[in-house]
Amino acid sequence: MSTFQIEIFSPRWGHNDTYTIKMTNNQMTITAGARSSTAINRPNLDPQWTGEELSRILSNDSITAPDNLKDVLEHAWEEWRNGNIKDPDLQNELEILAAWINAITQHKPKSQFWTNYF
Repeated sequence: MSTFQIEIFSPRWGHNDTYTIKMTNNQMTITAGARSSTAINRPNLDPQWTGEELSRILSNDSITAPDNLKDVLEHAWEEWRNGNIKDPDLQNELEILAAWINAITQHKPKSQFWTNYF
């Protein structure tokens, strides 16, 4: 098992939250506090996600993530499982991903009109 951590800014709380990503060959679990979402590997099929919906975990903290975030994480997990990326390199790539999520969140519209939407 490998464990990775990324920091994602939560506008709801005004600080970074730590997201922990644990990977084994059989599953990948993303945890933020007490909330988690797990992808289970199914050979020749898309992973099956269980637990809380990842988008709900993020939106609960007013984090705006790209629609394809689960696909992006599945890609990273598959590359890790296949031995195409080592832990330190994947940690770096996940930090780059977190920076992208933070950029999206920080640049969402902030006018009164959009406040309740985001």
